Amino acid sequence: MTSTVAIFRKRLLSYSETFIADQGQLLPNFRAVFCGYQKDLSGLQLLDAATTLLLDDYSRIASLSKLMLRQGLGGANAWLKAIAGHSPALIHAHFFNDGLDAVKIGKRLELPVVTTVHGHDITKYENATAQSHGNQQFFANVDRVIAVSHFIAQQALARGCPEEKLIQHYIGIDLDKFTQQKNETDEPSLLFVGRLVEKKGCTYLLQAMEQLKPRFPELRLTIIGEGDLKASLQREAASRKLNVDFTGTAGAAEIRQQLARSWLFVAPSITAASGDAEGLGMVFLEAQALQTPVVSFRSGGLVEAVDEGSTALLSDEKDVTGLARNIADLLENSSLRHNMGMAGRKRVEQHFDVRKQCAKLESIYAECS
Repeated sequence: MTSTVAIFRKRLLSYSETFIADQGQLLPNFRAVFCGYQKDLSGLQLLDAATTLLLDDYSRIASLSKLMLRQGLGGANAWLKAIAGHSPALIHAHFFNDGLDAVKIGKRLELPVVTTVHGHDITKYENATAQSHGNQQFFANVDRVIAVSHFIAQQALARGCPEEKLIQHYIGIDLDKFTQQKNETDEPSLLFVGRLVEKKGCTYLLQAMEQLKPRFPELRLTIIGEGDLKASLQREAASRKLNVDFTGTAGAAEIRQQLARSWLFVAPSITAASGDAEGLGMVFLEAQALQTPVVSFRSGGLVEAVDEGSTALLSDEKDVTGLARNIADLLENSSLRHNMGMAGRKRVEQHFDVRKQCAKLESIYAECS
C-alpha cells in the first residue's frame, strides 16, 4: 500500500524551487500531497500534476487562521481536516521558518515532522543564536532535520539542533530533464544564473570579465536572474564596457538550453555580510549534468556540489585574479573543458540523481512514521 507524505511550504511554489516539486513527485513509494497557505503563481505550474491543499481555499480569513494556528489557539480546522483526509504518515517541511509552522501543524494532526534546511534559512546570523526561544522550540518538537550538505549540517548543529535528530541528505536533480547535447556557442561564452544579491558574488564576475577583456575581446556573459543589485550591476557592466546581457528570470527549460550552449558556468558565490552562504547550489548540479564546467569560489556547501579540479576550478572567496585565471585556463583549452564536462555529468549521475536520492529519503521517512 502506498503511503502519503504531506509536503509543506508556506507558499506553493516559487519558480526556483523545482527541487521541492521534483523530490516530492519522484518518490518511488510515497505519494506527495503539497500543502501550503497560499499559491505562488511564479511556480505553481510545477505542481500541475500534483495534489495541492491551500489554506486560502479553506478559510475566509486565512491570515486569522494562520495566527491562531501559530499561537496554538485552534484555527484552520477545515484545511487540517482536508490534509488528514489523505492519511499522511508524516509532514515534510522545507526551510527552517516553514518548519516552525509545520511542527504546530504536526501537533494538531498528531504526525511526525521532518524539516529540510537549505541555506539562508540556517546560515544567516539572525538565525544563529542556539539559545533563542524559536530555535529551542523547533528543535525540541521536530522529529528529524535534514541538511542539504555537510556544511549546512554543521550550521544546524551550531544553532542548537540535537545531533541525534540531524541527517545529511543530498536532494539531487531529475536527470531525465538534462538530456541536451553539449553544443558550445561559436564565440566564448559565460553563463551566470542566480538571484542578483550579495551572496551570489556577481560583482566579482564583472571584475574578472574586465581582466579577461584584453585576451578575450569577444567573450560574452549572460546573466539570468533578478534581484536588488540588478541596477548597480548593470551600471557596473556599462562602466567597464563589458559584453554582458541581463536577461531577467528564465524558466527551467530555457536555463537548461543556455547551460548546454555556454562554454562555462561561472557563479562566484561568497558569504554575505548577513552570514548567508550557499547551502549546496542546485544550479551547480545542473551545469555539471549538461557537461558545462564550473568556475566559482570556495564558499559554503557549493564545494560539495562540485569536485574541485575534476568538474570545477575554484579559488578563494573574492579572489578576482584567481577567478579570471581559472576562466582563462578553461577558455583556452577545449580538451580540458570537454574532460571536465564529462566528469561533471558522471559525478551528478553517481551522487545527485534525484530518483536514487528519493529512495534514500524514504528510508528517513520510514524511521519517523
